[in-house]
Amino acid sequence: MIVCSCTEISDRDIESALLEILRAPDAPIPTPGLVYRHLAKRMNCCSCAPLAVETIYNKVDALEKKGLISPTLSATTRSKLLEFTSRRSSPRVLSRNSDSETQTSDDAVVRKIA
Repeated sequence: MIVCSCTEISDRDIESALLEILRAPDAPIPTPGLVYRHLAKRMNCCSCAPLAVETIYNKVDALEKKGLISPTLSATTRSKLLEFTSRRSSPRVLSRNSDSETQTSDDAVVRKIA
């Protein structure tokens, strides 16, 4: 299956990259950016990012079921991916305007409830 048509990355490419990445000591979180860099590619339009995350998540599970990576590594990777995904979806705080307002990354002002 083609995951990224811009750079012609398939799910098999992602699987082989994950095997190499996750077998390294102190393996980092296999984010799409890390996997793409490992494959010497770059995201162009980024429309593949959601599918890339889903593919990485599914391939980590499949590699564990095949016995190619340890269940502990798989659980750790899965929890790190979930944490990373939740951090990316929440608004980031850039600066404080006052004690009652916070400016977020989309320039909206969020009022704190006291």
